Amino acid sequence: MTTTAAAVVEELGARFRAGDLESARALYAPGIRLQQPASLPHGGWHEGLAGMDAMAKVFAEHWDRAITASQVHDAGVALAVQVTTQTWTAKSTGKAATVDVIELITVEQGLVTEIRVFQQDTHALLATLA
Repeated sequence: MTTTAAAVVEELGARFRAGDLESARALYAPGIRLQQPASLPHGGWHEGLAGMDAMAKVFAEHWDRAITASQVHDAGVALAVQVTTQTWTAKSTGKAATVDVIELITVEQGLVTEIRVFQQDTHALLATLA
């Protein structure tokens, strides 16, 4: 039986919401590639689980984040599109911005192999740091 990319992404989200981070991490391929907008402090391409961890560490130095309104859409067997609403609160200023975020998520053999992240307004997010 083939598992769609959307089903894997839905399961990933369920594991995160349950607080089961190790189980969620098991759904990432060891060679995962993750892209964030280059304009953000944690931007660029990040390779492998270590790269993803390093990116998350830089993000966490700047912001806390709340994610709501998740929708996952099939875009074929190997691709899902996830749309979320995220509120980023800057640790340095306490300022917050809420944006929609679209992620193109590639899944191969039941594991997430690539995530490309598109925040609706990176200028608004960066303004929280000033």
